[in-house]
Formats: sequence, structure tokens, C-alpha cells
Amino acid sequence: MRFFAVWVYLAWREALSNITRSGVPLRRVHGRAICWLLRHGNYRWFLGLGAIVRGLRLINRGDRRRACVAEANKQCLLGADYHGSFARTTQRRRILELAATYGKSPQVAAQLARCQAELNAVVEPLHQAGHPVVLAPLHMVSDVLAGMVGAGVFPGQATAIVSVSAEVYHARARELGGVNLSYCSIHDDNREIAGNLTSAIMEAADHQRNIMIFPDISPDYTVNTNTAQTAKLSCRLFDRPANLHSGVIRIARALSAQVVFYYLYYDKEIKIHIDPPIPARSVKTKLPEIVETSIARHPEDWLLWHSHSLFFINE
Repeated sequence: MRFFAVWVYLAWREALSNITRSGVPLRRVHGRAICWLLRHGNYRWFLGLGAIVRGLRLINRGDRRRACVAEANKQCLLGADYHGSFARTTQRRRILELAATYGKSPQVAAQLARCQAELNAVVEPLHQAGHPVVLAPLHMVSDVLAGMVGAGVFPGQATAIVSVSAEVYHARARELGGVNLSYCSIHDDNREIAGNLTSAIMEAADHQRNIMIFPDISPDYTVNTNTAQTAKLSCRLFDRPANLHSGVIRIARALSAQVVFYYLYYDKEIKIHIDPPIPARSVKTKLPEIVETSIARHPEDWLLWHSHSLFFINE
């Protein structure tokens, strides 16, 4: 009897594997068709299709669970009067990233180019005046698109400091094609981090590249790093005791840089909001205000609502 149960289980697993393998060619054709439509059509068709999918409740279980957490967090911080859709935000991010990368949508490319021109109008004069620049994009609309916009401004190269394996991002950068964006992961070996970061900082000091770091990353993303205990800034957000990741403060001080906070938002198209440049000595004071104001101004565009602890870790 036990042998029969094991045989049934193995046969069932083998059948599932065969079904999965048989669907690979179909998924490839499906992906190519979507990319062709994005390249030659209007990406907004897919945004409309996403609304139909949400209306029919065809969202997968993982997205539904994340959306429940996100909506609860929004209600807690923004009040019961706010009503949004994290599922819509997630779907839109995926569509826009696909349109900007594999789809090569000319509409999305034009919108990103306009955002890049606006950001460059702020960044290039800082370099010309002799100030190293730290770019501080927020997780709005898409972190991939925010990185693409920041990577293209003067001097045309940037190093992004990320909180996961940099190999994932290196692969993604190769997929984007033509984006001069390298990555330094804080989860790498300490010696490797020091070498990569030191090289990037030296080039940034010589105005050969910009350093990019996302200032609104939740501290619980980095709790497993060796520097977790010293990487937090105690502050108040939404009238609550909170912690922000302090990486942007330390990098700005190391470079004596001007920090340019910006984020993308979606209003019938991709647009950009850019805060006035902030000198390194003022970043610690301004950081909580900028993060809170930005999230409150465009809560429907922020991507990290699904983080359980947000900025409020109990220790």
C-alpha cells in the first residue's frame, strides 16, 4: 500500500512536469505577441485589460495577499477616507517595465526621455559647478524605470546601491540594453562591497558617474546585513516613531555631495517630480520630510505598501 501511494505521488509529479514543459513554447509565443503589441500598439490597452482582470478577480493568490496587506497599511497611515488599489499599482508596474524593456514601446520611451531631460536639467549644472551628485529615487511607479531615468543623466553613468543580490540586477541591466547602470549589493562579501563602493565613490568624486540609492527602502530589507544595527535613522513618520535606512546620508557625507531626490508618478503618462538639490549636511534633517510628503502626495504610486512592518520595526 505504501509503495502504491509513493507511485501515485511520483506519477502525479511527472504528469505535472510534462504539462509544464509542454506549455513553455506557448508561453514564449504569448510573450512575443505581447511585446509586438507593446511595440506597435498602445500600452494603455494593457492597462485597460488589467482593470478587467481585477474586476473579474482573476489576480493570483500572492498578489491578492500582498494587496490586502498594502490596503491595510494605507488605511492605517492615511486614514479611512483613502481608497486605492495596490493590485492596480502592481499590474501597471509590470506592464510599464515590459513596455520599456522587451516591448520597446516608443510611447513609454518618449515619456522616459522627457523625465530624463527634466532630471538632467537639475543634475548637469551641479556637476558643472563642481558638486558630486547622489541620486535618490523613491520606489514609485517602477524602480526599474527610475533607474533607467537616473542612469541616463550627466555624465551618463551611475552605480546603484541595492539591497539584494546584484547578480539579479546585472542580468536585468543587460536585458535593458544600453543603460550604463552598474550595481553594488550590500549583501555581497564585505571586501567586495568595499572595493566596488570605493571605486564608484572615487569616480563620482571625479564627476565620472553618479551614485544612486533608494532612500525609502524599508529597514527590514537589510536586517540580515552586518551593518543593520548602524544603518537606521530614528525619526518620525506619519506622527509615529520610525526608522529610515541611512545609506543616503552616509554616502552623501562621504562625497560631500548634493542629493537629488526624485520620483516617477503616473498621471495619464509617466511624469517626474524632482525636489531641489540638498547638500550633504542637510540630508539627515530633510530625509523624513521628503519620504513622508512624497508618499502622502502620490500614495497610489508607491510600491512598498505591502511590506508588513514598513518603517515601524518593533525592537
